[in-house]
Amino acid sequence: MKVKICGVTNPKDAELAVEAGAHYVGVIIGAKSPRLIPPERSKEIASILPSHVKLVGVVDARKELDLDLILRSSVRVVQLHWASYQSYKRALELLKPYSVSVALASPSFKDWPLERLEVEYLLVDVKDHEKKAEEVGRARPLAKTLGIAGGLNPNNLRDVLRGVKVDMVDVSSGVEKVKGKKDPEMVRAFVSSALGLPP
Repeated sequence: MKVKICGVTNPKDAELAVEAGAHYVGVIIGAKSPRLIPPERSKEIASILPSHVKLVGVVDARKELDLDLILRSSVRVVQLHWASYQSYKRALELLKPYSVSVALASPSFKDWPLERLEVEYLLVDVKDHEKKAEEVGRARPLAKTLGIAGGLNPNNLRDVLRGVKVDMVDVSSGVEKVKGKKDPEMVRAFVSSALGLPP
């Protein structure tokens, strides 16, 4: 199971995610969010991550990709939020020369062509946990690494995972008591729960 701690806004929270055992640290670099950070902060976070933890920059796929912003942010993966098949193909073509991977997040992938996608991972991002299982079933043939996001927290993660088989989980506000600031106990509890470790 891979774990992504998303919506990280500062190096201290990135270090916390790494120490807890996260595989990905996510930063919002190109989407409307109270956790949006400038490329300089993203670059600062990138500089403290060990090589086995990838920095993911989240962008709004409904807008044109800003290559300059992405490169200045020093991210290794670009996650297209509200991804469409067209935005995926455009991003793949644009980012390939720069060795930046593409990841996808959407509430549903049901209208996508049935083909194996060249992605770091694919996230079914929907808050309704019952819909997660249905959408994951549809998306399973599309990607090697398939994950869920939306409404997850340390208290409900194990119950949600009983109803859906995935390779990855993603959390942002579910490990915060204050918006934009990760809570150390909640982050550790979430990662432990995801990895099947005792609390």
